[in-house]
Amino acid sequence: MSKLPGSRWRQAAGCSNVLARRSTRPECGSAAAETVILAPLLVLFALVLLIGGRLATASEEIGDAARTAVESAVIASTASEAETQAAATARFEVSRDGIGCAPYRFVTNVTDFTAGGAVSVQIRCQLSLITLGMPGLPSSVLLSAGASAGIERYREVG
Repeated sequence: MSKLPGSRWRQAAGCSNVLARRSTRPECGSAAAETVILAPLLVLFALVLLIGGRLATASEEIGDAARTAVESAVIASTASEAETQAAATARFEVSRDGIGCAPYRFVTNVTDFTAGGAVSVQIRCQLSLITLGMPGLPSSVLLSAGASAGIERYREVG
């Protein structure tokens, strides 16, 4: 770009590196204004990603705990043993993952615990969002996951 007196562009008054048209005002400070406008939006976007990631991770971990619990229940010999193993496995998985699901409800359905039958597990828990420290968020969110698995058809069940 030419800076000659008759050229279309000239250097803006008071701005060393900013070029402006003759008919418009100098654009000094426009980058600062754009930053002031965009910075809160970028921070908000990052916080939405953080919350979404926390919810997705916790939901996946609860689902994994339900699947692991039902797998341990299916290999048990009796219905009462299946309930005990499933509860112990779910408790271990939820505490091991460290997702902050303190009050959780666990239900094992072993009413069809026969050869060729099925076992199902349902886990519900309150995921605490207080640790994120964001105003306007609920203090907790209810997460739920379930899993079921079939018992082998040609297996002795007590």
